[in-house]
Amino acid sequence: MTHLLATATSTAPLNIAAMKILLLAPALLCLSFELFAASAGNPIKGEEIFQQCAACHQVGADAPNTVGPNLNHLFGRTAGSVEDANYSDAMRAKGADESLIWNEKTLFQFIAGPQRYVPDTIMGFEGLRTEKKIKNVLAYLIQFSPAYEADSLAAVDPEVAAGTALPVISSTLEEEPVPEFTDEFLASSTAIENGGELWATQCRHCHGNSAYPGKAPKLRPSAYTPDFVFDRVTNGFRKMPAWKSVFTLEQRKELVANILSSEFAP
Repeated sequence: MTHLLATATSTAPLNIAAMKILLLAPALLCLSFELFAASAGNPIKGEEIFQQCAACHQVGADAPNTVGPNLNHLFGRTAGSVEDANYSDAMRAKGADESLIWNEKTLFQFIAGPQRYVPDTIMGFEGLRTEKKIKNVLAYLIQFSPAYEADSLAAVDPEVAAGTALPVISSTLEEEPVPEFTDEFLASSTAIENGGELWATQCRHCHGNSAYPGKAPKLRPSAYTPDFVFDRVTNGFRKMPAWKSVFTLEQRKELVANILSSEFAP
């Protein structure tokens, strides 16, 4: 033992660091798996955070594919494999060529940075920035994958998943009141400025700067009423997703104030 320590001491410092890594490796492996475990999250908090995703992804009985695929039976599923769903070529290749299976570990990494984990994905979401939020979302979503064994990281046969009934999960989110748009609110510089920031971070992706040019049709605010704009932002229209689950009531009102203001010039 003395000989071994003397040998280690006489070698370069880099070898000492390597020995420390080897000694810590078992603990790191245990920690890394715990990091991804969906069971460590809070599904109630996860439902709240999932509202950022719900504009493009649905869960629950009869959940359709919308802007993105539905997330029923997500855990244990091959990436890019939902029939008739809108996927990028990069996502389909992840499943077909790299056999990527969604589980606690891979979903954690993807949600933390979609573009980093699947370069060229069409998912525009930048990712959640804290471990706690990601765990909470995973805890919420795993409820809709009843055929998957939690923390197993195992694939699930698609036929088995399709034949497994989804549980009935009641939402904990409350219904919101009908908004009121006063002249004072619509003229508020604070509301207009806050709405402009929301537009820049979220809406510009499709509508472009001040609504034109962009992927979506040009807007004509002079022809709109506040209630009309609020309804479109809240409930969506055709290919436009509903933003009720992403923005708070006050944020959507501020978007209306910005769009109908003189500062918004499509």
